Amino acid sequence: MHTTLIAFASFAAVQAAPGAPQAGFKLVPVPARIEVTGYGEVKTMPDVATIEYTIRGEGPTSDDAVRAMTASSVRIDAAVHAIDLAAEPHASEVKVAAVRSTDCKEQEYGPPQLSTGACAISGYVATEAVTLRTLAVKDAGTIVGLVGRAGGLTPRIGSFDVRDSGPAQKQAIEVALADALDKASAIAAVTHVRLGPILNVTSGPRNDREQIVVSGRRTAAASAPPAPPPVPVAIAPEPITTNSYVSVTYSIEQ
Repeated sequence: MHTTLIAFASFAAVQAAPGAPQAGFKLVPVPARIEVTGYGEVKTMPDVATIEYTIRGEGPTSDDAVRAMTASSVRIDAAVHAIDLAAEPHASEVKVAAVRSTDCKEQEYGPPQLSTGACAISGYVATEAVTLRTLAVKDAGTIVGLVGRAGGLTPRIGSFDVRDSGPAQKQAIEVALADALDKASAIAAVTHVRLGPILNVTSGPRNDREQIVVSGRRTAAASAPPAPPPVPVAIAPEPITTNSYVSVTYSIEQ
């Protein structure tokens, strides 16, 4: 619900200038005006999908874990590029963690303990968080499945978006201004006044993005060729909604 305000005659309190004969405030008439809020909404089909997943490697030493993680990354990249050759995975975090027995009571913020007995290091786990943007929006679900097949952990579609939201935002503002004009014209007709030129316009665009997540699970990496064909996943993303709100003040012609 948008509030509409009609002001036929109003006054503003203005302080007298220094040195004026009279002190204090005086009432100055404000021109009659109509203030309305317009709303515009435009829907655009997404042209880019963001896929997120984790690569994991394990080994008795830190180097072994990193090598295993790197080998998994190569398999995943090959699987992704079979669908979208231009896709570029980007790492946001790489970690190597020592693995100890569950009987080890070492606390993250407690005093350190020697790596002996229950706290002896039994191996290492290396992980890499990856974000991948692809223009193959319709194949995004299939890519998620291939990432899982190649050994990626929890692959999912993080979001759909548009590469350039400028044209949609401009169109949304145009729709909002037309909506404001319709409202102001209706008010002027009902109140028997004639709408004048615009006195002021303020715009407050707001973009709402729909987030669509497709769960995935880790599966065993494909063995030696021939590899089975990918499992196709039909993706029909929701259109991206671009909103714009404008506040418009019209004068009323006397």
